[in-house]
Amino acid sequence: MTANRSKGLSTGARGAAYNWIRQGIAVGMLTPGEWIREGTLAEALGVSRTPVREALYALAADGVVEIVHNRGARVAEWTLKDVDEVYSLRALLEGEGARLAASNPTPAVLEQLRQHDRAFAEAGDRLSALRRSGKAATADAEEALDAAVEANGAFHRLVIEASGSPRLGALLASISSTPLVTRAFHHYSDADLRRSTAGHHDIVLALERADPVLAESAMRTHILGARHAAAHTATDSPGGEERPRQG
Repeated sequence: MTANRSKGLSTGARGAAYNWIRQGIAVGMLTPGEWIREGTLAEALGVSRTPVREALYALAADGVVEIVHNRGARVAEWTLKDVDEVYSLRALLEGEGARLAASNPTPAVLEQLRQHDRAFAEAGDRLSALRRSGKAATADAEEALDAAVEANGAFHRLVIEASGSPRLGALLASISSTPLVTRAFHHYSDADLRRSTAGHHDIVLALERADPVLAESAMRTHILGARHAAAHTATDSPGGEERPRQG
């Protein structure tokens, strides 16, 4: 009994550490190349070093952190080549997902996609309005950005679920869930938000028409259009990790 409880606690603590580190990287609290101190993090989370170490190894397997022998772990650095690779793979895989989803879309799926589409558009409009009023660095703006990220993720996950291909979903999970994708949203300009909203509209329209070719093309165009914003997260980019542009 005691062993089982300890195992459960370890798993829970490891999961908490994993999620904390991953989220910290996603929002820029932990930056590329930054060292992650096991002891400091363990103390902050109120756990031992063991689950923190286990979480770091799991994150290293995801490509999110790098384990350096005799030195510890640090946040992985993304290069422009990494960005190109991730977004090219996303375009290929998500394009296929959209093609499959458009072959026989259900009314329920279409309605959910419309809801996510509207939620993203509303969050983007709210964020743009806050920026125009000089409130880009406020809690309200961060909340609007979080809402946009959540709606965007829900939209893309639903398309893949509607494809009916679990293997495709598994392949994408290791790519689309990387902090690189989330961090890219922190570099979206107002024009980027409008482009992304238009892309979602095009994808929904293609699925409403049950047009696999159009759906694949719309998704690929949408993903590749986001690549330039993600390039700002690359450490070898001239504008690497700069703040969001306005306008």
